[in-house]
Amino acid sequence: MACHALIISDKGLIMAKDKPQGSRVLHVFTNILPSSPTPPPLPPEVPSRQWMYWQMFRAVTKKVIRAPFSLHTWAALRRAMISNFLPDTLGYRYKAYQQGECNRCGLCCKIQFQCPFFIDEGEYNTRCSIYTTPHAPSACLKFPVDPTDLKLLQREIGNACTFYFEGAPQKLSIIDFARLYAQGVRQHFAKRKLKEAPENGD
Repeated sequence: MACHALIISDKGLIMAKDKPQGSRVLHVFTNILPSSPTPPPLPPEVPSRQWMYWQMFRAVTKKVIRAPFSLHTWAALRRAMISNFLPDTLGYRYKAYQQGECNRCGLCCKIQFQCPFFIDEGEYNTRCSIYTTPHAPSACLKFPVDPTDLKLLQREIGNACTFYFEGAPQKLSIIDFARLYAQGVRQHFAKRKLKEAPENGD
């Protein structure tokens, strides 16, 4: 007499197969825990993730050491705070008024010291080796966040940056700021919940 063994595939489908009576079946369930996503490959200029994280740590340390002697460190810290802790409803308020584009001069990557991810391929032909990867700092991706941010950087590079702003959003009251902040937080968690939802809708 044969009995049936239930086998659950990685897509959650249940199949029945005959097996001789008395034999043992090892069930392996691969759909209980979500599989870890495969990290994207590193650019050829980045030898390893350990090297990349070490260079990031060194760069931040250098900025902190220079903080008592440079206004640029505080400007970079301000941009990092806005980019990482404010929701997009507030962090991107000035983007609709931003004009110009990057001329790839690379001067912003060489203030105080040269960024370890800076690639110089000729005059006005520079680039960041991790800019298009998930590892790029938000403070770099969102520059300039507002006219103050741009002004503080232009102060360091002699107004060489070709970005500029035309106009400005309406000034916010404390109540408006709190409302937009709460709205942005709700949107963030809604996107996160949608991202974590299983593809099969269960």
